[in-house]
Amino acid sequence: LPPSSFDDIMINKKGKEQIHFAVVAKNQWSAQSDPSCVQLGYGGKVDWSSADNAYKFCSTACCGSPHSSRNTNYALNSQDAVIKNAMGEEKEVYLYGISSMSGEDAYRAVCHGHMNAVEEDELPVCVSNWSGKDYNALTNNCNTFTSTALKCVYGMSDSKPDLGVSDMVKVSCPEEKTDDKVVPMCAIPKSTNILSSQ
Repeated sequence: LPPSSFDDIMINKKGKEQIHFAVVAKNQWSAQSDPSCVQLGYGGKVDWSSADNAYKFCSTACCGSPHSSRNTNYALNSQDAVIKNAMGEEKEVYLYGISSMSGEDAYRAVCHGHMNAVEEDELPVCVSNWSGKDYNALTNNCNTFTSTALKCVYGMSDSKPDLGVSDMVKVSCPEEKTDDKVVPMCAIPKSTNILSSQ
């Protein structure tokens, strides 16, 4: 969405001290039906194993973070979520800031060079490998993924609105060297050769 869509919110946000995010009014985001957003998320994805005749958590890097056309062409007013137990009708939207970084680049950074488990570059792990096997309901979940994207990729606050025991982890970003400075962030892979499953 163009930044001007949220100008009033940013003005109100800037006028307050120590505010980490601003609530976007439902009447504003629910009118956004253009599928121009990229949905980022993570869950404990399982795949059917015919060898074991059972479901198993996926084990390749970033397989727990879907990136199909459904996620890359996401309407802001959609109630669809990455995790199956989310209550879409209870959805709320928060604004943390404005960035020139695309959702595609953010996904590539948090997935540290993996795009649906296809390795691009050698990069350090961005907090987790984000596979289904890495999922833990308390310590490595969808809220940990959101914190990682906000703090380590976008450089914004990782504070979220009272999510209880599922949001107790404070992420520590890996350190990257840029322009002779070491900064806590997850780098965007340089390769443009991306494979994505649909």
